[in-house]
Parts: sequence; C-alpha cells; structure tokens
Amino acid sequence: MAAGLGGAEAHLGAAYQMTAHAIAKSFCFFAAGAVAMTFDTQEIASVRGLVRFAPLSALTLTAGAFAITGAPPFAVFVSEFLIFKAGIDSGQYLTIGLLAFFVVIAFCAVMFHVNRMVFGTPVERSPLMALPISCRATLALAAVPLVVVGIYVPAALHDLLRAAAAAMGG
Repeated sequence: MAAGLGGAEAHLGAAYQMTAHAIAKSFCFFAAGAVAMTFDTQEIASVRGLVRFAPLSALTLTAGAFAITGAPPFAVFVSEFLIFKAGIDSGQYLTIGLLAFFVVIAFCAVMFHVNRMVFGTPVERSPLMALPISCRATLALAAVPLVVVGIYVPAALHDLLRAAAAAMGG
C-alpha cells in the first residue's frame, strides 16, 4: 500500500516496512519457538500464565507482539509513521484513515491473544522445560536489531533503504 501512495517518502516507508517486518517477524518466530519449547505445544489456547512459568518467554512474546504490530520504539512503528506522513502530505486522507483503522484492529487482535497467553489464568498443564542457553542467546541476539533499528538507523542501512525506495520509483 505504501508503494502505491507514490513519492519518495512513501517508497522509503515501504522499504523500511519490508526491512522492519523481516526483523520483527524473525524475532516473533524465535519467541513463538521459545513458547512452544516451554509448553510443548503450538496451540494458543493451551498457553496461559506464561509470565509465571517462563518470564523470558513472556517478555519476548510480548516484545515481539508490540514490534510486529507497530508500537514504538520498534522499527515497524517508524515505517508506519513514514507511510502515514507520506499519505497525509499527498492528501490521501481516506486511504490513510482506512490504513490506520486496520492497523489498530490488527494491534488489538494480536494483543488480545498475547495478553491471554502471557497473563491468563494458567491451565492445568505446567511447563515441561526451561529454555536452553542456546535459545536464550538466540533471543538476545535477535532482540538487538529489533530495538536498535527502531531507535537508530545506521547510515549504511539508511542509504540502502533510500536506494530501494529509488528503485521503486521514489
């Protein structure tokens, strides 16, 4: 949608969005894997009270949910801000209004499920295992770009994003 708005800033927002989603979604898969390892299930309804049993898994799942849905200080927020700004600057108010509406719906839907998994009343089953050090190290390593790119974009990455935006026509 961002690329369809046209203009350099919208195309920059689109390039930033693709990069931010790649980083956030990778982190979310690692966080979901940690939860699956802890509870030995991939069924959302079977995971409740995560914060009591596995605080690290709870933290990473919550951070991943905020990151992928575009909450600050994560990179998806920055990309969405660029897209919204480009749309408003170009006078495409209906399009941006609809986009904002759907972003809020997606945020609420994701956070509804994550909230139940993290803070819900624990189910009868208890966690089966603690996360191995390799899993914890992977989560920590994956968290670095998740946070850093939302706060600071290195010059080399910014130049690459500008080049990608220019290739889209922006």
